[in-house]
Amino acid sequence: MQKQLGKIVDRAPANRQAALRAWLAYHDVQMKDLAHMIGVHPSMMTHIVKGNRSPAKRIEQLVALGVPRHLLPSPSRPPGRPPRKAQFSVD
Repeated sequence: MQKQLGKIVDRAPANRQAALRAWLAYHDVQMKDLAHMIGVHPSMMTHIVKGNRSPAKRIEQLVALGVPRHLLPSPSRPPGRPPRKAQFSVD
């Protein structure tokens, strides 16, 4: 059955989002309750589901709560400027 579900669920962002929302509805899980469980505002949970923001810490918390990883967006890098790489001079 799992192999069949993998073929049905397209990994495109819109379909992933719809599949995640369907999974939440099937399991009677409200997004605001998930937000409360991982310590974020409900609007942040919406951003995560849509794939706009997906901090690795929050994705791991959702997986630990039982949300299937394949329905969640890939973790994104943290907001802000990436750290500078060390520059070495050659003398």
